[in-house]
Amino acid sequence: MAKLTKEEEVLLSSYSPASSTKGNLFFYVNALIISLAPIYLFYGVHQMEIADSWIVWALSSLSTAYLLAYSCKNQKRLLKHQIVMKRGPAVDREINAKYANDKKMSIKEKEERALFRKNEVADSESTYLSIFYTNTLFLTIMLIFAFFLLANVAPIFNLLLSTSGSAALVAFLSTAKN
Repeated sequence: MAKLTKEEEVLLSSYSPASSTKGNLFFYVNALIISLAPIYLFYGVHQMEIADSWIVWALSSLSTAYLLAYSCKNQKRLLKHQIVMKRGPAVDREINAKYANDKKMSIKEKEERALFRKNEVADSESTYLSIFYTNTLFLTIMLIFAFFLLANVAPIFNLLLSTSGSAALVAFLSTAKN
């Protein structure tokens, strides 16, 4: 079995399902912000006092943030391949136009640059699209749970069930294969 070159290892790692540290941090910060947003609704609408409810708010926010970050990672993995397939021809045209006059560059090197660029474009687009999709789905489900399905439940249980339950449902939906 032949050893892989450094360029081949970088290329293979770029197509792995694992997110980078920067991507994970981005997912967790975004998830924390989105998980804190419903607190304002429960404070204003259900008149939950800060001194009485801070433990419930903290538990709800932390569990929701973890589940939303997990959902974003899963959704990114699902979207990345689709975006590579859709954006591939455009990236190929971009790379060919950029290096058309460069006679010193081989075809293989142009193809490698195109692969790196495709992965870069797909990574950033899938990150933003997964965050948008996950946040929209979470907030929609949470609002339906909190103000329609669980409207007559005690505010503390409403908060826990609507936020953590919505995040758990979004996490479950993000584990789909396609």
